[in-house]
Amino acid sequence: MYADFMADLVRFLVNSGIATAETVRGCTSTEITQLERQLSLHLPLALAECLIAMGHACGHLKNGDAFSVVAFNDAHEVALGLTSKADSPWRLPGNAIPFIHHQGYEFLFVYADTGDDPPVWLYIETDTEPKQQSLSFTAWLRESAIAAIEGKPWNDEVCREISLHRDNWIERKKKLDEYDIAASKIRHSLIARLILSDRERGRITGPTEIQEIWNLEFPKTELYGQLVSERKRIPWGWVNPMDA
Repeated sequence: MYADFMADLVRFLVNSGIATAETVRGCTSTEITQLERQLSLHLPLALAECLIAMGHACGHLKNGDAFSVVAFNDAHEVALGLTSKADSPWRLPGNAIPFIHHQGYEFLFVYADTGDDPPVWLYIETDTEPKQQSLSFTAWLRESAIAAIEGKPWNDEVCREISLHRDNWIERKKKLDEYDIAASKIRHSLIARLILSDRERGRITGPTEIQEIWNLEFPKTELYGQLVSERKRIPWGWVNPMDA
């Protein structure tokens, strides 16, 4: 089911303009084996299938961050560098697989022995311990693809609020942040529910499908009514990326 999900995700990336057929390139099973030897760990199946689908290039999916089969070395070095300092409150465990870092001060990782589709953890240099970033790797990957589209209209709304209300833009921005946090909690609950149902049915919800479900369910919430009454943008309120 992970190969099917990755194929669905790649179609979404290409159809939404995040990538082209030429800028999505996977790696070989031999490269996966070499990486596992290098790590002395077996990759979780979801992560391995992701690399087979886009292990050398994934368009603009992770702009600014190296996300590829050859970037694991850098991610591991950053992780060790951050967690091996004398004053580091947390040490990188031997079963952790860092797979991407950002600007050398934070990295994402999974544990090798927590299932085929493990939770994704985030460690930031200033934190005392990692925080769970996503309930599963496939959920993290799917939301990353959706965020590549959702981020700009959200930022546009913030800028619009600031420009229209310069006298109290700080309060306006604070309110938008509150709405965003509330919507994200609802989204998180949906994702958690889908992860359980996906495991039961043996098929992972794709990016377009989760958008369809969100836009059926979110209008039933009190928050949706509040946003509509205040003429605010509906978060993730699109199915076709061109409508974002």
